[in-house]
Amino acid sequence: MEEAPDGIAPNVEPDGLPLTLNGDAWIYHNEDIFGDPALVDQGDLRLDGEGDWAATSAAPVGGDGSFTLAARARLFAADDRTQTVLSLPGSDADRIAIRYQAASGKWEVVVSTKDKANAPQVVVTEEQDLPDDHPQGVGDHLAVVFDAPAHELRFYVNGQLANTSTAVDTTSWTASGGLQVGRSAIHGEYFQGTVDEVRAYSGAANPTMINQMASLTGLPDL
Repeated sequence: MEEAPDGIAPNVEPDGLPLTLNGDAWIYHNEDIFGDPALVDQGDLRLDGEGDWAATSAAPVGGDGSFTLAARARLFAADDRTQTVLSLPGSDADRIAIRYQAASGKWEVVVSTKDKANAPQVVVTEEQDLPDDHPQGVGDHLAVVFDAPAHELRFYVNGQLANTSTAVDTTSWTASGGLQVGRSAIHGEYFQGTVDEVRAYSGAANPTMINQMASLTGLPDL
């Protein structure tokens, strides 16, 4: 999230899908040593929660096998609005969504068991770390690992996996829409705040790799 010429943030991987900015989404770039620092390195994505988001043109991972999704996010305010950081949509449900849940005031992961409206869901809540919404804070690093052979969903916050942050999940339907950054394409839930270091991988990342992703230094070759 260092730049977005013509409204498109390129992928560091040559064959990777870029993110197209929508609404008033914009890339902040700090060129002043005394300016507001970006979350990681010199740039990040800024969203106002009123119809802004970024998205890939297709799903970078489908969800029918092991995958890893991650991003660093800072809420503008942990208020009474549920706000989605990342989601992978199907036709009528999100295969997976990482979001701030207003009812609990905590980060959570939600997985729909079928691509149907009102389908049963698997929910994993981070019970230990409350969201960092300090305006000069570094936010929180959020990572989800779906280990298909183990049928296990793991939710890491700031590189740490708590005992409460795993769940058995036998879901394997495939997402059909692009990765959504800053919203759910199904429910809205627009994110107000800052997002950086968005990553999507096929396969289940190990704890060492998750810790590397959570670094406050950009690691484009990871």
